[in-house]
Amino acid sequence: MEIADWRATPVIGPLYKRIRELGLEQNVAELDTFGFTILPPGKAAPVEFTDRLRERLLEVAERRTGVKHDVESGEHGQLPNSQPNFSHQYLLYYLLLEDKVFQEGATNPYLLALQTYMLGMDCRLSNAVAFVKWRDEIGYGETLGLHADNTLKHPISIGHETHTGNSAWVLTDYTEDNGAIAFVPGSHQKARHPGPGEGVADAIPIEAPAGSLLIWHGNLWHGAYPRKNEGLRLVMSYYFNRSYLQVQEDYRHTVTPEILADNPKRLAVLLGFGQADGWQSKDGPDFVEANRIKKEAYQEAGINNVVIPAPGDFK
Repeated sequence: MEIADWRATPVIGPLYKRIRELGLEQNVAELDTFGFTILPPGKAAPVEFTDRLRERLLEVAERRTGVKHDVESGEHGQLPNSQPNFSHQYLLYYLLLEDKVFQEGATNPYLLALQTYMLGMDCRLSNAVAFVKWRDEIGYGETLGLHADNTLKHPISIGHETHTGNSAWVLTDYTEDNGAIAFVPGSHQKARHPGPGEGVADAIPIEAPAGSLLIWHGNLWHGAYPRKNEGLRLVMSYYFNRSYLQVQEDYRHTVTPEILADNPKRLAVLLGFGQADGWQSKDGPDFVEANRIKKEAYQEAGINNVVIPAPGDFK
């Protein structure tokens, strides 16, 4: 079918054209059907990109913990703010501004096409977080830590609808014994969180080589297997939510104009500059600037006939 510039589909039309250009039709179908999809190494980005991402991540890990990490031996440091209930991993938070490569990971066109399909053009980047995981026979325990990313603070939408979407650049080989992520295929259709122990028997390990990109639906039940092999499991995660939710990491007051200028226009929207809320001035919201930023991002994406409300339309 030829997709024209139909006025009735001002956003999804250009987006679906982009999905076709990138060869993501099957991935869209997998997201809808199973709640997740896997892009193999070299599909979303050259393997060289994920090599750089891993190298920068290890540099940040060493700088923050004071310990040089080793992927093969499993040598690692610790962070005092990590999850206190788990001894098998820690998280590196607030990574987007650490290096240009972390920004490239967030604005990757394949990743954004699929997140936009789930969450819309005005979705926000909620966090940019890395998981550093080592050998531990227990991990999250018998439940595998299964959960849905749509948090208990917000009601989970029915069916395919979701408030959030997640993604992960796999930086070391995923196998079950390497502590791979666990997915429960189709569980996003249940539109609720799992009960205690529910879903474990149906969970599958996602075995994917380093360089793969995982995308999953916010309602999908997922967790992880314990790492039984020596060495480290490294993954870089980008978590997105719809524009009406509060983000976990706020970059609006720390990102520099230089970083915004050096990246796709979409990054400004992902960081919240396309929204007028959150003003810090007695003059109130600046709808003109927010709409300008959003319009530039839309045009960059080939979306030219969408109507963005003018300030006078808000009454």
